[in-house]
Amino acid sequence: MAIDWRVVYCKPRQEARAQLHLNNQGYRVFLPQLRLQKRLRGRDRIHIEPMFPRYLFISLGAQVQSWAPIRSTRGVVGLVRIGNVTPIVPTELIDSLLFCSDDRGVIEASEKLLQTRQAVEITAGPFAGYRGLFECRKGPQRAMVLLDMLNRQQCVEVPMSCMRSV
Repeated sequence: MAIDWRVVYCKPRQEARAQLHLNNQGYRVFLPQLRLQKRLRGRDRIHIEPMFPRYLFISLGAQVQSWAPIRSTRGVVGLVRIGNVTPIVPTELIDSLLFCSDDRGVIEASEKLLQTRQAVEITAGPFAGYRGLFECRKGPQRAMVLLDMLNRQQCVEVPMSCMRSV
């Protein structure tokens, strides 16, 4: 018996509500979320938001469960369809997202998004406006960035919250 992952389209900002109600109906649901550090009102705050706003994944078998209740679930608009077909999400994609996430489906965005030698821009602090290359993380909140300064490359330590990828 094959179980395939499909995509549910949700009402705006109601992904968690749809997840809760679908789980209560016995469906296996996965809502990948990102833990981001954002600067709000001059303070760094941890913010968790859906990786794919208005979408979540649902595991469905062809004969096991009826799909009819999904459309009338609170927070749900319906299954994503292309014509009359509900496309199947590759299991490898779901497995990789599950591997990167914790037990609540939350993925640390800062650790997963920046790669060595990726171009970044410093957004705050004494190096604001400089562009450089991300070298490595130095603890949970800081990173080493390679900058071109004074006609040579310098490696400087910068808070993760003060840079963005270019």
